[in-house]
Amino acid sequence: MAKKNILIITGSRSTYGLWRPIIKEMLKSKLLAPKILVTGMHTLKKFGYTVNEVRKDKFPIASVVKILESDDMLRHLIKEIAGIRKYCLSNKVDGIFVLGDTDHMLAGAIVAGHLNIPLFHIAGGDLSGFVVDSAIRHAITKFSNIHFAATKNGAKRVAMMGEEKWRIFNVGAPGMVDLSKIKFLSKKDLAKNLGLNSSKKWTIVLQHATPLDKVAFIGQIQPLLKVVSCLDGEKIVIYPNSDTGSDIIVKEIDKYSSKKDFHIFKTLPRKAYLNLFKTADLLVGNSSSGIVESTFFKIPTIDVGNRQNDRERGENVIHCDYDGKSIKTALAKVESKSFQKLYKKARSPYGNGTMDKLVVKITEQVISRKDLLFKKHFARLT
Repeated sequence: MAKKNILIITGSRSTYGLWRPIIKEMLKSKLLAPKILVTGMHTLKKFGYTVNEVRKDKFPIASVVKILESDDMLRHLIKEIAGIRKYCLSNKVDGIFVLGDTDHMLAGAIVAGHLNIPLFHIAGGDLSGFVVDSAIRHAITKFSNIHFAATKNGAKRVAMMGEEKWRIFNVGAPGMVDLSKIKFLSKKDLAKNLGLNSSKKWTIVLQHATPLDKVAFIGQIQPLLKVVSCLDGEKIVIYPNSDTGSDIIVKEIDKYSSKKDFHIFKTLPRKAYLNLFKTADLLVGNSSSGIVESTFFKIPTIDVGNRQNDRERGENVIHCDYDGKSIKTALAKVESKSFQKLYKKARSPYGNGTMDKLVVKITEQVISRKDLLFKKHFARLT
């Protein structure tokens, strides 16, 4: 029996880090043959051209779809749809896998919907505030044939959107899979690898641009960097993703490139990034990793702005607005005795790290169902 060809779309180093354990597990399958379509930030020089990271793993790469060197998400989306469509028309694709709420994942969903290819969506039903990401995530849900929710509440929200229950599975978040498997470095060794001072405190800063926000892009980053610059210790600042507005964020970050104790990275391998979580003293910004992975490491986290609004989180996460006063208030709370006791007991709502095996097992079970493509989009009204 021929294996089913599964196209997995990756658009950034961070997303690829989430895909890696799933791909490894799928390669063991006797029924599934994963192939990777690389696009998005992977193909941009200003973000490190991380397509080479995928090539190093020697996983089967189906195609590389290049996007433009800009922060225009609409132009990215057009290129991604065209590239994914071209591959799917020229090759047999039995299923497309997408993750989360980015433009390249929406591109995969649109192509799957128009070419009658089953779509498998990871992390549908999550909430992320009043930003374009949330709209994209829910749009992908309606295109999808199988839903791998990251939390119990996420699965409930997918069902509330009219999806049939047999299509919905609460498997946990992909970010939890490799956390207990990584061999962590000592702070001293990690400092040597990244050019940091191991005797100082470390603060990680990762702030993405948030479109559709009432606060202008420059207001989403300037106050944060100003406050962080006053903190003691090493400031480890990582470039944002390629969302609209990212050029403005990067420009502001680069102004600090010559300042003492600032270490700016275009991108970091997932292992290095997670090692930072293990050793750092504080995470500040609006990355989803501050919501999902941070609780595992029990690292104090300040979630800045509206990008991650309403997402489930552990007790180690404090929310604040973009302005400097709010950020300073959050920093003071981090230092409080009550929070110091609380964050060390934080629990994650994102599963126990076995979702890679669950995803492959479920896919094997449903990939040949005759009714996989034919959805009942909403229950009949009475």
